[in-house]
Amino acid sequence: MKIWPIRVLSTVIAAGSLQSAAQTLHRTPAALSMTLSNLENELGFSVLDRTGYRLQLTPQGSQFLRHAQELLRQHDRLNSIVTQLREGAEPQLMLSYDYACNPELLLEALKRIQHDFPVTEVHVSGHSQLEALQEVAQGLADIALTPWLPTFQQMADFESLRVAQFELVVVIAKSLVDVHGVPQTRDQLGELPYLLPRNLNMGINPEQIYRIAGQSRLRVNDSHTLVRYLRAGLGWGIVPRDLVQRELTNGSLLEIDIPGFLDHISAEVHLVKLASKQLGPAGMQLWNEFAKREGSKQRVKERAARVKSHATQSSSR
Repeated sequence: MKIWPIRVLSTVIAAGSLQSAAQTLHRTPAALSMTLSNLENELGFSVLDRTGYRLQLTPQGSQFLRHAQELLRQHDRLNSIVTQLREGAEPQLMLSYDYACNPELLLEALKRIQHDFPVTEVHVSGHSQLEALQEVAQGLADIALTPWLPTFQQMADFESLRVAQFELVVVIAKSLVDVHGVPQTRDQLGELPYLLPRNLNMGINPEQIYRIAGQSRLRVNDSHTLVRYLRAGLGWGIVPRDLVQRELTNGSLLEIDIPGFLDHISAEVHLVKLASKQLGPAGMQLWNEFAKREGSKQRVKERAARVKSHATQSSSR
């Protein structure tokens, strides 16, 4: 059975007449009538009741069309897939993100990829210890969402886009504060248990960065586990603000502000790919979307700076 007679039947019923359907399908009414007659001969039963002013489906025709329309939808989806593949859409887009980053940053872009590139199967995988960056370096992922420092460029020839600020905060469970009080100095902090990540890839040791002792230490290999243990009151720790904002808001975790402790720590969240990597259409759409966002933010900053400069000059006169 061919698709065309089914499409003709569906269009005729939707349009209400052969004349209207003929205009939609760019055929003559006589040609459509012949197509429907041939379909009925092939099926062995009548699909249309022609006794009234408006064409109606017979009971058998109604059942047939209900199932046949699903075939039409599948055929249209298949044609769309073939077209996208022919035009170069990638069959798979491999995305990695570091557990220290909020994967919700990708949500809106992924929704648009689902809509615009249904042929592309998106794989999203989470990693610890900067392994998402290694996945890109090794060609196992197309794009990574990861904390970024300029020194990471030594791993490979990366191209990166700023996505968000990566803000680290020192937090402790309220239950622990209720017992020991709020630490006010580095020495007081060092008297409490310390939760920290294991050594990161590239030989980065968090303990050497923060340079603070702890009464006892518990090392974990991902930020989500670290947050769970912080909530349980197993110690204090340094985590991205994004991952504990809800707990900070409801008061189950408290932020510790010790002057000079984290002042030297700054980082950003970036999208990263190999500079030599040629992304497919879906990957390019995701990349360009964040590039446009960053460009818009930069223009807003430049505009604000000009306004401030103009105001300063005016006041000095």
